[in-house]
Amino acid sequence: MILNAGLAGSDGNSHVIAEHAAAALRRRAVAHELVVLKNAAPGEVQAALGRAERLVFVSGTYWGGFSSLLQQLFEELTASEGGPLWLGKPASVLVSAHQVGAQSVLWRLQGLLVTFGCAIPPMSGVVISKVGEQLRQRAPELCQDVWGLSDVETALHNLLATAASGAFRSWPVDAEHFTERWLEPEGSAR
Repeated sequence: MILNAGLAGSDGNSHVIAEHAAAALRRRAVAHELVVLKNAAPGEVQAALGRAERLVFVSGTYWGGFSSLLQQLFEELTASEGGPLWLGKPASVLVSAHQVGAQSVLWRLQGLLVTFGCAIPPMSGVVISKVGEQLRQRAPELCQDVWGLSDVETALHNLLATAASGAFRSWPVDAEHFTERWLEPEGSAR
């Protein structure tokens, strides 16, 4: 499953990256589903996560973080941590950035996915920046070590090379009480 979590939905840079990934999977004859989070009906993303064997998350960089749509999704799916939606599923992360901050978004999102239960294959995260793409157009000889859309192919190769395993297990997760209030205002009696 490819999840376009960009705030602009199908009109933004995240969708261009998601479509690029989808085209790469089609060339490899890999069945996949592309879901646009902004336009997803209630329950659609969770159902797609359940069907998926591998996951590709695409997000822009917004004030040093991934999209608020993706943040909200993770909050809504907190109770599924360590469960079958995530556990052992290989995941790739593709992040766009107009300017800076995407590297930390990539690492943060990969760390969050590991905590939910995903497996992160080697070299399966890519940052695609406006500056990098402009440099690639003007001086491709200088871009050997600059990520770009072409590196999505490597990330997907490594994602596909990583088998999902049913051998993983989850630590205990409180799926019922995680929203309970545990702090009381100063001066209140318990």
